[in-house]
Amino acid sequence: MGKSTFGLRYLCNADLSVRFLFDPDPAEGGPPDVGEFAFRLGLPPARDLFELSVATCQGWVCYDPHTHYAGRLEEAFTMFCRWAYEKSLSIPGKKILMVDEIWRYVSPQAIPQELSEIVQSGRKRGLYLMANIQEPNKLNGAIANGASEVVCFKLQGLRSLEFVEKTYGFDPEEVSSLQPLRFVARNQDSQGELRGRIKL
Repeated sequence: MGKSTFGLRYLCNADLSVRFLFDPDPAEGGPPDVGEFAFRLGLPPARDLFELSVATCQGWVCYDPHTHYAGRLEEAFTMFCRWAYEKSLSIPGKKILMVDEIWRYVSPQAIPQELSEIVQSGRKRGLYLMANIQEPNKLNGAIANGASEVVCFKLQGLRSLEFVEKTYGFDPEEVSSLQPLRFVARNQDSQGELRGRIKL
């Protein structure tokens, strides 16, 4: 509990040129045709290339893939990755692509070429990936090993706890006993840690 709120607050407070949000899931308590991120941020969803371009100019792109890619979310995701990667070349400053439950679009063995370009080459265009996931053991190795900062909320599954311990050095006992909205963050470069709580 808290990972999406943490991500959205980071995006609101960070010095970014554009925030690209893949937004396929409906908001709890919101209209069924508006994604969670668009609803929570009070932004109009972008559903086609024109709306994507307009939203880019405003710095927030909440892409709802269901209009043109109904039943084909993987295809929509790869299109959005390709589009964000190409757009980032002409936009100065730092940009972030945020994806909730990214395991839906990758496998432990492979990731789409379009996402691979962002993971491996996005930094040259100022484009970074923020992935929210409840089961980090489902992450593809290229994404898991490329993470520079990891924020952990409470995890309980044995595989997830083993994964964050072996891959990132978290204490599984601490992670499994975190209270709601509390987190431990770890910078993989400096090995520095930060503990905190999200205020609602």
